[in-house]
Amino acid sequence: MNKFAITFFIPFGFLFANPFQSTLENEISWLKEETFVISSSKIKENVDKTPSSIYIITDEMIRTMNANNIMDVLETVPGIGITQSNIFLKEIEVRGIKDWFSKQVLFMIDGHSLDANLINGGATWSFDSLNLDNISRIEIIKGPASSVYGANAFTALINIITKNASEINGTIVKTKIASFNTREANLLHGKKYDDISVLFNINVQKSDGDQQFVNKDVNSQSAYTNPYLKKLSAHLKLSYKDFYLSSMFSKREDGQYYGAIGGLNDETQTKNDYFFTELKHNTNITKNLHLTTRLYTDKYTFNNKWELKEGGNKMINGITNQKNGVESFSSYKINNTYKIIIGAMYEKHKQYNDTTIQNFNPVNFTALPTMTNYSGSQYSFPNISRNMWATYINNLYDFSDDIRLTVGARYDKYDDFGSNVSTKSGLAWQINPKNIFKLMYGEGFRAPTFAELYNSNVVISGNTTLKAEKVHSYETSLSTQVSKSLKTKITLFNNNYKDLIVQSGNIYNNVGKTNTRGLEFETKYSLNRGSYFMANYTYQEAKDKLTDQDLPNIAKNKGNLFLNYRLTQNIHLFNHLFIKGNTQRARGDNRTRVASFALLNSSVIVKNLYKDLEIKASINNVLNKITYDPSNDGLTEDDYKRTGRSLSLELTYKF
Repeated sequence: MNKFAITFFIPFGFLFANPFQSTLENEISWLKEETFVISSSKIKENVDKTPSSIYIITDEMIRTMNANNIMDVLETVPGIGITQSNIFLKEIEVRGIKDWFSKQVLFMIDGHSLDANLINGGATWSFDSLNLDNISRIEIIKGPASSVYGANAFTALINIITKNASEINGTIVKTKIASFNTREANLLHGKKYDDISVLFNINVQKSDGDQQFVNKDVNSQSAYTNPYLKKLSAHLKLSYKDFYLSSMFSKREDGQYYGAIGGLNDETQTKNDYFFTELKHNTNITKNLHLTTRLYTDKYTFNNKWELKEGGNKMINGITNQKNGVESFSSYKINNTYKIIIGAMYEKHKQYNDTTIQNFNPVNFTALPTMTNYSGSQYSFPNISRNMWATYINNLYDFSDDIRLTVGARYDKYDDFGSNVSTKSGLAWQINPKNIFKLMYGEGFRAPTFAELYNSNVVISGNTTLKAEKVHSYETSLSTQVSKSLKTKITLFNNNYKDLIVQSGNIYNNVGKTNTRGLEFETKYSLNRGSYFMANYTYQEAKDKLTDQDLPNIAKNKGNLFLNYRLTQNIHLFNHLFIKGNTQRARGDNRTRVASFALLNSSVIVKNLYKDLEIKASINNVLNKITYDPSNDGLTEDDYKRTGRSLSLELTYKF
């Protein structure tokens, strides 16, 4: 079945395609939901004229699929993989590169960076369970985007664009029940009053999680995992004329999966709070000159209780990270064929309020009679701060009706580890009305985290001489409108990573060099009355250039098949087949490869059953297949079992 599916994918690709328009002057007037992109250059562009590897997921696509959170949505994207880690977090892999905290992926909401976890990096601590009800669209740029967004836009940029008041125009309530004692409630209100727009969203989630039985953990114990979730989040958006205010709050508590060192226990408890607020002003200074200025602050706090071994070593730790910033950028249009975007920004990063309390000696790990406070010592998180400045320029130039050249560069300066210059260039060429060719080059960097720079303990120490991780990326793509109903796309990529930060003994060093290359095929075939068939396939190779070995725990083959069928005007059926090839082990790990698998997910949506009531029933892993994600070598003997068959029922009503 898997071989047939993989063979089936190869001839196809997917394209949101529309013919080019002649100039920048008339481009904006015809841009629609499926044909524009904002994230590539911070201004609205025709997606086919933008020389970036872009994948757009619309609200309609999200509503039909069997997705419980943002990670479920991302797993359907070509070139992106999602795997379970030994703690509650899931890892985001992009074209063969992943790490524990997914810190090489830049998450954004409405263009606001969510990477405020300065000690570990990444945004998945707070946002891997992001609810989907307030999402208007997701713009994903695969490959580096540091020339526009700076640090951590390293392997991908994921910009989650939320709904505005006019899209809601009322109040929408949703309730959901699902397997594993999962419950969710969501309230979404949006209204426009003359020059004032108001949107408010509040979401509550509770779940016991899929508690899996583990035969043997790192301590040779057998027990159940404890991956529960409790979360409260809220989002407020206000606008008055050219002023915009956005604030988001998230309060979350998790149980763990296997444990920080692979040891099962029932006392680990991770808690984190996240808050950001941003004030933005947009203004047209002249007909051709537009200015955007924004002020923002982010605050991320975690207070965790770790049980490293059942009945044994215990630790309570916590820290607060804060990011304050200002950014201003302008776009200027010249002669209807040339547009330049120039911007500058400043951020202050700081870390404080550390807590470290444990019942073992941090030097030799011998047991202590009581919990001992090491806060403020060399064995706790350091109180530290840093400043960052950046300036960038991006140029869009239409050589003709059919060719656009984009070039850009950004300079980032950090006062603790140094500076970085990132560039990009790309060409988009409409060969003819049915074929669009793109050629792209980009550079990216990832800033060292506070932990990588300043940790001070006997287990793993920071290194203040660290440099930023860097990548040079090359891509080319060809999109084809095969017929009125069939669209295809093929993308080839080659990425060279250097100065990767890895743990060498008990210290972090810039020693990693990696090459990833591969291809992505996508296709969409439109049926009658809004029904469609979609498919995508990814092939990738990821090698450690120092050892010439394939990177472990990376599947070379992955694909998705989708069928959305509109049975009647009010009834939609959706089927999704997810296929993943086998996954090889780390060097020295003699276990057999993690087996390939195929999972079938199905849902049915019934609309307007009673006024504006919508009912959605879903089954994930319909055939109850037993499948696994790879565990890290040395942590556990067992791999991480994926969720079996699960059910959910959602009721949504609009007032």
